[in-house]
Amino acid sequence: MAKPEDDARKALLERAHALLSTDASPAAKKNLKSGLDGLAATLLLEWLVGDKRFESQSQQAEYWLSRFYEDIFVDEQPDATRIYERFGVNLPRAGYLARLLRARRAGQWRQAARVELKTQLERYKARAEEAKKEGQGHVTEFDLSLSLGAADELRVLYDRIAAFMPERERPKPPKAKPSFGNSRWLGVPAETLLSILQALATGDGT
Repeated sequence: MAKPEDDARKALLERAHALLSTDASPAAKKNLKSGLDGLAATLLLEWLVGDKRFESQSQQAEYWLSRFYEDIFVDEQPDATRIYERFGVNLPRAGYLARLLRARRAGQWRQAARVELKTQLERYKARAEEAKKEGQGHVTEFDLSLSLGAADELRVLYDRIAAFMPERERPKPPKAKPSFGNSRWLGVPAETLLSILQALATGDGT
């Protein structure tokens, strides 16, 4: 017969799974299923024996969040909205923690941002090639919604491409559009989209 504390623990675990699964990828959900128990126990035991105690709750929260992104949400960049929804942190604080995590682990998050950027660009690759074939590559635009990190990678890649081309041959730059929340909307001309995908494919963006 299950003890009351066992039932309470099971209920807490189910609630945690439900919250942490919000907008999670299939890989992250798999990590949650196999690793949440162990990670939660490790974080508590580190605190219990004094291995990981911090002077403030902010430091504690940053460390715990970093462990979740290292062990569970390995294919994501820290994002304020997801931190807010999953961990119950108020939105301004969630934004601060997301920026802090991205800054301190820039290499890991930039790789995730490049993967996101490539995925979004490839959604329009066939249509961009068709527009270019019809001579409309410089005027046809595709609207992309990107995270802050992916938008930064797009900007870096475009600047790198443009720096080595004569001004008259440079592809048109992406155009910023009205955005809301943590996403950035940009209009990307077909020729520019194809040039950036080529840079990613040849390693210029890695």
